[in-house]
Amino acid sequence: MLHRFLLTILPATVLAAEVQRLRDLLHPQIGGFSGRNTSPHITLCFLDLPEVHEQAIISAIAHGATGQHAFMLHYNGITHFPDHRTIYIDPVEKDAIASVRTPIIAALKEDVDLRDAIRETDHPHLTIAAGLKPAQFDKAWEMLAPHAVRSEERVTEAVLLKRLLRPGTRYEPVRSFPMP
Repeated sequence: MLHRFLLTILPATVLAAEVQRLRDLLHPQIGGFSGRNTSPHITLCFLDLPEVHEQAIISAIAHGATGQHAFMLHYNGITHFPDHRTIYIDPVEKDAIASVRTPIIAALKEDVDLRDAIRETDHPHLTIAAGLKPAQFDKAWEMLAPHAVRSEERVTEAVLLKRLLRPGTRYEPVRSFPMP
């Protein structure tokens, strides 16, 4: 059985609650959408592998996270991808996020058993709603106007989550990787 191992930056509690509030506002009006039942997060990467690889994944992430430092992350506005399928809150310091992700990806790639399973996110974002059909997007975009969410927080850790790769399963925390 495959598990999805998801390496994330989790937003501050207040911002996570706001994302969930927006999802709860949208759902009765637009119906189901992807990500509705997933904890708010910024994806750094994910791997779909059997659970037997968990320790190797943890070790590689720990190695790649060595020497990482906390940073300020600002969020500025609600926007969407050009295909109109995903609406998200935009993190401003994408380069700082990449500087955390890059050495971790390099460390994961050093393990031949993990290398081909790595799926990297090169456009970090905090998803509100994904997998939207055109009518859902139009209604959601209208409801979320004026598209203003501003927040700032100090990122002090990356968090590894996992779930059984089966519909309806939820992510559980595996380990956090501090960035002092």
